[in-house]
Amino acid sequence: MNVYSREDFVEAFCAAYYPKGNVKPTLFKLGDRVWRLPALDSTRPIVLDSFETSFIDFYEPYRAHLSGEDTIREVKHLPSISQGIVTTTEWFERNLKQTYEASPTILWETFPTWHNFVTHVHQNRSGLFADSRRRHRKLEKQVGTLSFIFDDRRPEILLKGMKLKSAQYQRSQCTDHFAYPQHVHFFQELAKKNLLLVSSLSAGDQLIAVHLGLFAEGRLYFWIPSYDANFSNYSPGRLLLEMLIEESFNQQHTEFDFMIGGESYKWHYATHSRLISELGSRPLSLRASLAARNFKHSVKRSLKSILREEAVV
Repeated sequence: MNVYSREDFVEAFCAAYYPKGNVKPTLFKLGDRVWRLPALDSTRPIVLDSFETSFIDFYEPYRAHLSGEDTIREVKHLPSISQGIVTTTEWFERNLKQTYEASPTILWETFPTWHNFVTHVHQNRSGLFADSRRRHRKLEKQVGTLSFIFDDRRPEILLKGMKLKSAQYQRSQCTDHFAYPQHVHFFQELAKKNLLLVSSLSAGDQLIAVHLGLFAEGRLYFWIPSYDANFSNYSPGRLLLEMLIEESFNQQHTEFDFMIGGESYKWHYATHSRLISELGSRPLSLRASLAARNFKHSVKRSLKSILREEAVV
């Protein structure tokens, strides 16, 4: 079960988008698996591509113990779920992108030492870390000493991260999600519940990159990266990403999850990929509308991938 099905995540989702209280976390069954989803009036799961689910990638099966008192409802179709996990070698050798969407991740159990991970990255993209070190030195020489805060609790940094992402949306002529108060409220609710992990990178007194991530049960989710475009020549997004990855290793997390999307930069670091697809049968009455939704959804996925890659390359 990933963070999207945690009760506190669903509670934050409901507080931001359904303040009247008519949406609650509800258990649903499809096939031989159970899923915890936000549901309208505890009957209709909110899982389709919509305004409210702009920041939700996919669901994983509910793993907690079920008692005889749990109410579990039936659902016939889920549009985006994890069907399992494979190594990156298996992903490419079996050409799985023909069947699934990628969701690359780093499983830290693969690497006894940090040096082992560095070697892994070098095999995938030689010279990447060396280039980052050069940009690091150049940034410190020309702008100021770098300061990385892994868990930055300052409220103004959360707001700045959303503002930087808004600027990126606007530069790319994409929908500015943070122009909507509900989305801003959602991130503030996640921060209240200590699910949101805000990380920052500054050069001297200049804030140059912010990451709005999620952290739960040893798994760090790489979610909303942003940077100040005035410093783009230094690749501040990539510098912050690599600092986050190293800190995740140092803190002995189990996983660094890049989340859905097969952007090229993720494969430099990833060890595995989850297999993302839909599950179940679409209701006949919804197939035409879902086909249109899925086309729109795929376009949005592509735009999201472009924005994530731009923020870290």
